[in-house]
Amino acid sequence: MFRDTIITDTSFVSKFILGLKLGLYLSKPQLHHLILIISTMIMKGYNGKITDSYELMPARHRTCIGKFLSNSTWNEDYVHKALQKYVVKTIWDISKETGCPIYVIIDDTISERTKPSSKAENPIEKCSFHNSHLKGKSVYGHQLVTLMLSCNNVVMPYSILIYDKEDMSKIEMAIELIKSLPAPVSTGYVMCDSWYSNKKLFKASKEAGYGYIGGLRTNRVIYPKGHERLGAKINVFAKTLTKEQVNLVKVGKREFYVYSYIGKLNDLKCAHIVFSWPKDALFKEGALRVFISLDPNMTAEELLNHYAYRWPIETFFRECKKRLGLDDYQVRTHTSIKRYFVILMLTYVFCGLEVADETLNFSAGIKIARKQLEVEKITSIANQLNSGKSVNEVVEIFTAA
Repeated sequence: MFRDTIITDTSFVSKFILGLKLGLYLSKPQLHHLILIISTMIMKGYNGKITDSYELMPARHRTCIGKFLSNSTWNEDYVHKALQKYVVKTIWDISKETGCPIYVIIDDTISERTKPSSKAENPIEKCSFHNSHLKGKSVYGHQLVTLMLSCNNVVMPYSILIYDKEDMSKIEMAIELIKSLPAPVSTGYVMCDSWYSNKKLFKASKEAGYGYIGGLRTNRVIYPKGHERLGAKINVFAKTLTKEQVNLVKVGKREFYVYSYIGKLNDLKCAHIVFSWPKDALFKEGALRVFISLDPNMTAEELLNHYAYRWPIETFFRECKKRLGLDDYQVRTHTSIKRYFVILMLTYVFCGLEVADETLNFSAGIKIARKQLEVEKITSIANQLNSGKSVNEVVEIFTAA
């Protein structure tokens, strides 16, 4: 398929892409460009610049790579759905084999951008101002609603979508994502932070066959004994508790004091709400964290240990911003950005699961993949020389003009 380039039909990336049967949706040259960009992301990171791919391809093909992301005639939604089908099959198969629950993890992050001047001719599409909890202020850029699927410590991205205030709310986006999933094999949980925990998402999770475990804002109203009529805000009620009313539980390697409330929440007739403080910060200002489960029979320790599996989505954001350009992409059109997200997820899945049988995480996988591609590059150069090409001809093929 590929000539005069380090990309071959037998390369590790090529085998992965062809195994997804993306040839049904992409022409051979388009498959080449897709594999080339994934290889670039692996070898040197990615900042959204097409020039990053130049050192891996002949000069005569370089003008095509920009068109591939901007206006080439391929449907990124079909490729995305092929990836989603693969991710679902992988996670569901793991659940069948191990009996472990499936976690549907939903969160969002902001990819910050510099606000363009009023005279800018081609500003990045779909950008707007969003509140950044990390910076404590409003910032300009894309807010990305993301869903990850996890089972038995295998974590894979399912979707990255740009939040558009003019289209639908983040809650509505989350609900649509949940609806797109099949029911879990046996047990499954939707897991979100406190921003998403509301009646609509509780209902959508239940209708899709999932339990719900999430964070809960401390200003929510509960109705414990003595407050049955008017209720009490969680953060106010927490100040009335004593050390005799809390228990110590272990979550991973850490210990927390917890208080369990099982009863009415404005959104629910009955929920299990857990107040939690680190062992060394009981009742200290700002230390309270609150979590909710729709299952009143779930213990506080079980709830917190389940919720710990939400953390990989934060790791995903951090790794993608550091290694795959999630904070630096420079493509501008909505179509180009969507295509970049699909390629980013393909790269993450490949490095996280497909590189080696014993590799089940992205950080280790990308190092292995990088070494594999370096070997393939050296092998390709050797093959070019053995085929009769001169050193100068090979240098011209594999270096920038």
